[in-house]
Amino acid sequence: MIKKKEEKVEIQKLVKTNIKVPIIGITPMLQEKMDMGVVHTYDDKKSLKVVKKDTRSEKDKLPNKIHYTENGNVGFPARGFMNGMIEVAPKLDLYKKDVRGSVRINGVMIPIDFEEQVVNEDWGRQSGISKAPLLIIRPEFRNWSCELDITFNSSVLSIEQVINLLNYAGFHQGVGSFRPEKGGTYGQYEVKT
Repeated sequence: MIKKKEEKVEIQKLVKTNIKVPIIGITPMLQEKMDMGVVHTYDDKKSLKVVKKDTRSEKDKLPNKIHYTENGNVGFPARGFMNGMIEVAPKLDLYKKDVRGSVRINGVMIPIDFEEQVVNEDWGRQSGISKAPLLIIRPEFRNWSCELDITFNSSVLSIEQVINLLNYAGFHQGVGSFRPEKGGTYGQYEVKT
């Protein structure tokens, strides 16, 4: 009978670090949460059902464009901040997959504090052949801030890299509607020092 040679298995310790990071908005945040009425209309059209015309004005739709936390306060999806960190990783000589796999922003909806909420009105163009002018109304939050509760694997990333990722994401990507990633200037942020 041949005996197998015993091998030692070395278990590498996972070093999870938790930090709370205060974020301040540098430019106002625009929100434009998808209107579920539009989703239902689209689903009805796909299943060949009769679709009633949406008679609501853009101002009537405004409250539905705001993200809310479970307790009814204004919030923003944690995924927006996370996506920004992933996208800017190459600018800091990091791999996107390392950031995606090693960083967690805890919670689903991040509560947003702000000093003032106003109605932002802008003009765009409809899709299709006509390209007719279209009034776009969105909620705008000025002087906003939040706190991110982040857990990361500190055997892969340092705390400095996590903070730098957030600062780069705040400048290059932003959050919300018409942010830098989408050609705008809204939703820029930085880590409060």
